[in-house]
Amino acid sequence: MRRLGWLLGAVLLVACEQRLTLGTHDGAGSAATTTTSEGGDPLTGGGGIGGAAPVCTAGACVPSAAGPFVRVTLVSIGKPEEVQPCPSWAPLAFEGFAGMTVEPHSCPSCTCGPAACALPEQIHASAAKCPGEGAASINWDAPPAWEGGCFLDAPIASGLQCSGVPCVQSITIDAPQVEPCKPIEQGAALFPDPVWDLMARECKINVDAAGCGPGESCAPVPPEGFALCVSVAGEGYECPPEYPDPFLVFDSVDNSRACSPCSCSDPAGASCSALVSLFTDGACGALLGSFPVSSAMDNACTDLPPGVGLGSKEAVFTVDKPGTCTASGGDASGELHPAGLVTFCCQPPAGPAE
Repeated sequence: MRRLGWLLGAVLLVACEQRLTLGTHDGAGSAATTTTSEGGDPLTGGGGIGGAAPVCTAGACVPSAAGPFVRVTLVSIGKPEEVQPCPSWAPLAFEGFAGMTVEPHSCPSCTCGPAACALPEQIHASAAKCPGEGAASINWDAPPAWEGGCFLDAPIASGLQCSGVPCVQSITIDAPQVEPCKPIEQGAALFPDPVWDLMARECKINVDAAGCGPGESCAPVPPEGFALCVSVAGEGYECPPEYPDPFLVFDSVDNSRACSPCSCSDPAGASCSALVSLFTDGACGALLGSFPVSSAMDNACTDLPPGVGLGSKEAVFTVDKPGTCTASGGDASGELHPAGLVTFCCQPPAGPAE
């Protein structure tokens, strides 16, 4: 009898040890775990005393994702400011939005700077009478952005010969140019960010088929404000009965918003005329002649005394009416559209913990 009592006590002790090895619920939202008897395989339930099967202890057995739907996850859905942050044990997987509104974008207004008459800059002497085509020539240009003041640069000596003939027999002066207006943007383009009525924050969880029946997974109990959901990219899917509540969100936006660039028309009503004076000395003192040129004419060619020297030049506007330009551009086009639909199918969200 004493030996029998000892054996019964040992059996009771082993049974108590088996019960203590089972995992316990450590609060809503804790990661789901499966446990077995000591020495058992948590995935297969093999091993240990009697090969006991694993048990879903820190969660519940829920239907696994099937068909086009992928993964069981935690999802919090609501107004963006009310959606819950992911628990520390469930990292952020995805954020989607629904109910987009966006204010129209605005563009800069466009104006035009003034047009301007520009004095001729290109002047060349030819070794032939007008039009002087095909003969040797010498460039005798004015400086860039010339304002007409007396200019001495690279004088051409009197009597200079080119291939046995005087290098200077005619002079060609370009017509004054009408410089175009430059477009001016006033203000900046404004592209407002979209505002979303609703948001879905998806958090990744570990699910384990061990410890549950066929077609089920062991998942953590959702914290307050979260639901267990499955998802699929796109729309038109019928939610499975185990996850009956559909919720569609967008994962991106298509942005075709733009502003047309500012531009200016050619100056209208422009008229630019100048009188260009040539001198044989280097100080604009010994006048050779003054020659009128106009934006309404082609380049002006004038015959000169053969072999005359060219020392300096000056110019003055006789007509300075550059005209006006019409501005265009600054027009808003395009829209912002939500894109990339994702369908969530969810169980009812968890309420406050009791």
